[in-house]
Amino acid sequence: MDVSPLPYVEIGKLLGMLVYLEDLDGKTDVYAISDDMGLEMDELVNIIKVAELLGFVEVKEGDLYITEIGKDIVYGDENRKKTIFKRAIKKLSHFRRLVGALKHSQDQSIPKSKVLDFLLEEMSEDEANESLKSIIELGRYAELIGYNPESKELYLDKVDEE
Repeated sequence: MDVSPLPYVEIGKLLGMLVYLEDLDGKTDVYAISDDMGLEMDELVNIIKVAELLGFVEVKEGDLYITEIGKDIVYGDENRKKTIFKRAIKKLSHFRRLVGALKHSQDQSIPKSKVLDFLLEEMSEDEANESLKSIIELGRYAELIGYNPESKELYLDKVDEE
């Protein structure tokens, strides 16, 4: 299964970019965002990449457009945002594979080191560490997976109804 690196982004900055974009009638030049939001270009590129993977934005000819799903996040309450995030991340191969492994593990948890080992099969050490950090950040926000820092284990956050 192809699992490409998943850049780490802070949820708050991703949500902030969506609000910013919606305030500009859903479209802006990619380069304008960096200055307006006070983000380094590297960080902005990562936020856009993740938002695009999740279906919240589209990039066309140097312009960034918010999608209908992105608008739903901007105008949704916190529970709605998390539901949309959960639906979106479940489409990513990283989460499909992880959730499958968690469901089949005895106590629905997996050591963080095993998840990192799996990622290391697909990418460099830096990319794997950043991807794991992103998986934990996105998964926790969406209430799909949890992370226990004491036991260093990832677990299914709630019994998945779907």
